[in-house]
Amino acid sequence: ARTLALVGESGCGKTTAGKALMQLIRPTGGSVRLDGEEQVHRRGAALRPLRRQVQMVFQDPFASLNPRMRVGDIIAEGMSALGIKQTPAERRDYIDTLLQRVGLSPQMRERFPHAFSGGQRQRISIARALVSEPKFVVADESVAALDVSIQADVLNLLKEIQQEMGLTFLFISHDLSVVAHICDHVAVMYFGRLVETAPTRELFNNPCHPYTKALLSAIPSLDPDAKNLAQKLEGEIPSPTNPPPGCKFQTRCPHAIDI
Repeated sequence: ARTLALVGESGCGKTTAGKALMQLIRPTGGSVRLDGEEQVHRRGAALRPLRRQVQMVFQDPFASLNPRMRVGDIIAEGMSALGIKQTPAERRDYIDTLLQRVGLSPQMRERFPHAFSGGQRQRISIARALVSEPKFVVADESVAALDVSIQADVLNLLKEIQQEMGLTFLFISHDLSVVAHICDHVAVMYFGRLVETAPTRELFNNPCHPYTKALLSAIPSLDPDAKNLAQKLEGEIPSPTNPPPGCKFQTRCPHAIDI
């Protein structure tokens, strides 16, 4: 049960990478392998093994749940698609179990998403992701849209479920304080490329890439007397359609030289 954080500024490709792992978008290159088996070229029913073992919790709990469906139907939809729990009684019992696992009452299955707060909706999204008892969960900014007071509750819930089920998480985030709290390893992405990977403590204590150093320097301090040590990156983000050769960070890197 490990958690890999994927961090980087907005627009660098974190969510796209997560959706490509899920085959929600088709990658134009590269490889996605599950237990050594290539998934990129699979279509339709051939993707069901991937869907059973890899699930996703989306960023916006107000957009990821169908407002016209009751909570029980939202969770049951995945059961129907993957052939889990065939009879109505089995499905109802399983839905109740999942809702209790994420800290909600079984009676809530009859209500619509608009009746819930953001934190409760994200718990419903987590319950939906657990339907197939996956091995791997992509959590895409899964607490970014929540109040800070609620974020800790959802993060603690994810850690508890991870320990109970032995899950591996890909935790996509731009909040480095959250990453430091729950992740074992960190991968730093810039312009669609990984520029540095390391165990969390090592990366925070000894960042090597200049982009990683700039990200870490931007973490705000709670000390009102502390100096602002944030590194301001000069230069322009390169064009995605015409990227520069070599390191994509060169247009903003303080160490880049003409040669």
